[in-house]
Amino acid sequence: MNRRKLNLRRIVVKVGSSLLTTESWGLDVGRIRGLSAQIALARGEGREVVLVSSGAVAAGMGRLGWKSRPAKMADLQVAAAVGQMGLIEAYEEAFSAGGLHAAHVLLTAEDMAHRTLYLNARAALRRMLEHNVIPVVNENDVIATKEIRFGDNDRLAAQLANLLEADALIMLTDAPGLCRDRRGKNVVSLGKADDAALRDFVFAETSRRAVKVGSGGMQTKLDAAQTAARSGAHSFIADGRETDSLARILRGEEVGTLLTADSPRLSARKRWLAGGLHVRGALTLDAGAVKALVSGKRSLLPAGVLRVRGKFARGDAVSFAGEEGGVLGYGLINYDSGDARKLSGARSGEIGNILGFAREDELIHRDNMTIL
Repeated sequence: MNRRKLNLRRIVVKVGSSLLTTESWGLDVGRIRGLSAQIALARGEGREVVLVSSGAVAAGMGRLGWKSRPAKMADLQVAAAVGQMGLIEAYEEAFSAGGLHAAHVLLTAEDMAHRTLYLNARAALRRMLEHNVIPVVNENDVIATKEIRFGDNDRLAAQLANLLEADALIMLTDAPGLCRDRRGKNVVSLGKADDAALRDFVFAETSRRAVKVGSGGMQTKLDAAQTAARSGAHSFIADGRETDSLARILRGEEVGTLLTADSPRLSARKRWLAGGLHVRGALTLDAGAVKALVSGKRSLLPAGVLRVRGKFARGDAVSFAGEEGGVLGYGLINYDSGDARKLSGARSGEIGNILGFAREDELIHRDNMTIL
C-alpha cells in the first residue's frame, strides 16, 4: 500500500505515558510542545485531530513522590486527579502557542456502553473539531471502577476512532513499531489489522524505564487496531521519540507499522455493539446456531444455546461463541441470566411454559447483535 495515497483527514492520536514523563517523574514539557506543534501543523493542513493522552497517573506519581505505579484503584485515582492538573495545563499552553485551544474530555467505558451518552459524546467531540478545538481525551480514572474501565488508553483511542469514524488511529509509543524479534529490530512495515499471525510477534515486554508507568503494551495495540478497523480506520504504531514522527506519518513516509483496515466497515450501531459495550456474560452455541447467525443472518433462538456464563440482566451485552471457542459476536439479550439458563436448548414455543411468561421468541434479535 502506498502510504502517500491514504486520505487521513480525521485522525485519533494516542500517546503513551513513557513519552510524556521524565525519569525524574515530571512531565516532559518539551515533548508535549513538540507533539502539540505537529498536531497544530496537521490542523493547519485541514485535518481533524483528537488526542488521547496518557501521562496523568505518571505525572501524579511524580508530584506525590511515589516510586512505583499503585496497585490499588483508590491510589490510582488520587494520582490521576493530581496529575491531570499539570497535564492539561501543559497542553493548553502548548496548543495556545499554535493558535489552538485544548478541551479536556474525560470518559468512562460506561459512557460508551450507554447509547445516549455514546451519541452525546460523539456530537460534542464533532462540535469541538468544527470549532478548531483539539480534544485531549483520557479515561476518567477518578470515577471509573475496575468493572467498567477501558483498562488502557489504546482501547479508549480505538473506541474513539469508531465513534468518530476516523480515517486513522496513530499510536505513538517508545517502540519503533511491531517488531519481528525481541531486540526491537526488523519492524513489520505493513500488515492487516485482522491478521492473527501478527500476534506471533508480541513478545514478553520489559519497559525501557526502571519503573513501569503505563498500562498498555503491543498486544493492546494490536487489539486496538482490530477494533479501529471496524469503522475502516487504518492504524499506525510508531516511535514517538523520533523527530516529527507524527508529521512524517501524515506525509506518507515509511514510519513504524501500518495495519490496514481491509474488512467491511460496520454500521454505526453495529460498531457500538461490537466495541462500546461492557460485556456481562457469555453464551456457548451449537453448530446449528453458529451457522444460522453467520450464514443465515438469523436471530439467536434459545434452542441453539448450550451453556450460559455470567450474571446479567435483560438488555445487558453478552458475547457468544461456538464450542471451539473464540468470540463470534456480541448482542443485547432479551432475558436475564437466570431465565436464559432455564431456556437453554428449548424451543421458542416452550418459553411461556418454562418461565410462566414470554417476552420475545429470540434470546438476541438480529438487530441487536453484531457478528465479528
